[in-house]
Amino acid sequence: MPTTDGVPGPLPGVYTDKGEAPVTDLIRGLVSFPIRDPAALEERIADIYKPGGSRFRQYMTPAEWMAKHAPLEKDVTVVTDWLKSEGMQVPYVATNRLLVQFVGTVAQFNKAFGVTLRVLERKSPQGGNDPHDVYGLVESVKAPTFVQQRIHAVVALDLPAETGTLPGEFGQPSTEPPNPVSRGLTPQQVARAYNVDSLYQRGYQGQGMKLGVVIGASFRWKDLRAFWKMWGIEREDPKVIQTMEPPVTRYREGTLDVEWAAAMAPKAEVLVYMGPDARNTSMLYTYNEAIGRGEVSVITTSFAHREDSEPKAVHEAYSHASTMAAALGITVAAASGDSAGVDVPGNSPYVTAVGGTQLKMNGMTVTGETAWYYSGSGITRTFATPEWQKGLFPMPARRAVVDVALNADTGYWYTWLGVTTPNTGTSFSSPIFAGIMTVVNGARADAQKPRVGWLNSQLYTLPAVQQTFRDITVGVTDRQYEAGPGWDIPTGWGAPDAEGLLRTLP
Repeated sequence: MPTTDGVPGPLPGVYTDKGEAPVTDLIRGLVSFPIRDPAALEERIADIYKPGGSRFRQYMTPAEWMAKHAPLEKDVTVVTDWLKSEGMQVPYVATNRLLVQFVGTVAQFNKAFGVTLRVLERKSPQGGNDPHDVYGLVESVKAPTFVQQRIHAVVALDLPAETGTLPGEFGQPSTEPPNPVSRGLTPQQVARAYNVDSLYQRGYQGQGMKLGVVIGASFRWKDLRAFWKMWGIEREDPKVIQTMEPPVTRYREGTLDVEWAAAMAPKAEVLVYMGPDARNTSMLYTYNEAIGRGEVSVITTSFAHREDSEPKAVHEAYSHASTMAAALGITVAAASGDSAGVDVPGNSPYVTAVGGTQLKMNGMTVTGETAWYYSGSGITRTFATPEWQKGLFPMPARRAVVDVALNADTGYWYTWLGVTTPNTGTSFSSPIFAGIMTVVNGARADAQKPRVGWLNSQLYTLPAVQQTFRDITVGVTDRQYEAGPGWDIPTGWGAPDAEGLLRTLP
């Protein structure tokens, strides 16, 4: 039954209770629905990723997934009709029917769910904003039984998306490389560090593949084009898919995500799934929609949420979508975050959590790589230890992250608001890894092999794949997780080798 698990409550250092919400305030939120027949879906996924099995890499189509595992349309309609009967609007229903967005007043929500909404000030927000207000509860929701029986939870309550017009793009960024260029890493250096340049040289640059980038808010086209031209990358513009209300602002996070994912797979078609902002309603819906549409072979998101500050039902809603991705053969990569703890959605077993390293290069030569002090990593609070992760080392019976790691600091060059500057974080690591996996998928397609899909089960059970990674054995995080031989919490199996992944993944 739904409880306050899906809606935040007061939490020291994160959510501060500011009192009852004004009843005339407008709000937006999400209702999540459970996957239908989840046991059968788990069994099917296990078969899909069992090398040598009769169903190995026989991915489900979106239509098949909908027919067997999507919430029934009649159940979703019962809930949306009820929301409308309570005076609220339902502007968006997710393609896979796992999420419904509603919009209304605080008074309407309070009456419908039998609660009194509170205003909470949220610190450590996403998207680089100052602390901002969200809505929360100190009690359980009390929807009618016929609604409770059909839904998973209320998983987000936010201010409405901002309205207005996206400002025009001013100025023309320079396309000259910065001087000295050694202050940050270039796409060419990164391609060499993770051996994707060897695939480029053989003609594999992601052509024929679609790469999805999940972002909140927009970017400047001038920045993207200048960045790629600066580093000699010839590529088509990405395709933007607005998943909800149109954005009226731009964030550096989405900018760097698109710049680097597209740079690493220069011939791939990049689909940018764009929500209106970086609040929970926007990011969860957009992430789910990117998967539910079933258009791409790889997805990346760097809009990570700290696990310890998000309700459990939010983790579960992200993981429901991630489970669908595994069934459809979509590789999902997520930044592990820069708080040295566990982040969402990388805590899901169906997401490859990409941690951070400190990479040292002398020109085009790697001279060292260690665990990054701030890399998000640890033991999840929500998900049990997957079968493929059992026995790695003595630990609680829960999933551990990360799975792989790439450079987060030394900084990377990126162009934002016309200025090219270096910056750090796992926000770069995930789109770079996603770009690498897209190139690997393109090379596999040329050899008449299916795309890689869900990576984790293969990575943890196939020694040949593990051995292609550059083992990171030195370094410690802020929470005292140490790197060591083989798999470890700060860096997972280590740094990827694109040529090795192409050679060893069945």
